[in-house]
Amino acid sequence: MAIGDRIPKKLGQSVLNTTAVTLYTGQIGYRTQVLQIFVANTNTTTARYVKLMAYGTGVGNVLIQNLELPAKGSAVIDTKLVVLASETISALQDTGTDVTVTVLGIEEQIA
Repeated sequence: MAIGDRIPKKLGQSVLNTTAVTLYTGQIGYRTQVLQIFVANTNTTTARYVKLMAYGTGVGNVLIQNLELPAKGSAVIDTKLVVLASETISALQDTGTDVTVTVLGIEEQIA
């Protein structure tokens, strides 16, 4: 790769739990634009609630507090988040381990 190259890719994918899971960490020498976040509740009978955070997991970093996903429900979140080296995108769910999150975006080499 060379400076200015832009690569569309899956940035991260994980099953959530009740502790914040890092879905993506910005890479040294790259600027990343997060374009979409897909969230799916695989539980067949119970709704789940998801918290999405950017640039850290503290209270001041919450983007979405209680995204409700009905049983077998899903959501697509369109974003324009920019992530630099060491910055993160994280998420957690209220209970259980049945929500899957996939993060898609573009990495651009800047150094």
